[in-house]
Amino acid sequence: MMKRCREGSADAEDVSSMATCLMLLSGGRTAAAAGGGEFTRVFECKTCNRQFPSFQALGGHRASHKKPRMAGGDRLLQAPSSPPKPKTHECSICGLEFAIGQALGGHMRRHRA
Repeated sequence: MMKRCREGSADAEDVSSMATCLMLLSGGRTAAAAGGGEFTRVFECKTCNRQFPSFQALGGHRASHKKPRMAGGDRLLQAPSSPPKPKTHECSICGLEFAIGQALGGHMRRHRA
């Protein structure tokens, strides 16, 4: 059974401050933000150190680091390379080539029958 605290006692102050802390923690806000202070949480990109007000904005920005950059117009800033050769899947029995491995698997059933 819990004791009741009197409003003037030190225990009531402890309970009040504990309740305030719990409310701040459950809301995800910092004490300065809840108290009307200027402090807000900032999310920083580890790649370029740019700062964002929300985690979602940082996530959208980080995706931009994965894309190749474009110079003026439609030219890529990367060194020119030959177009990638499409991988073909060749039948070891008859030599037919398929763009998709699953198609080769279906073709191989012909040879088993």
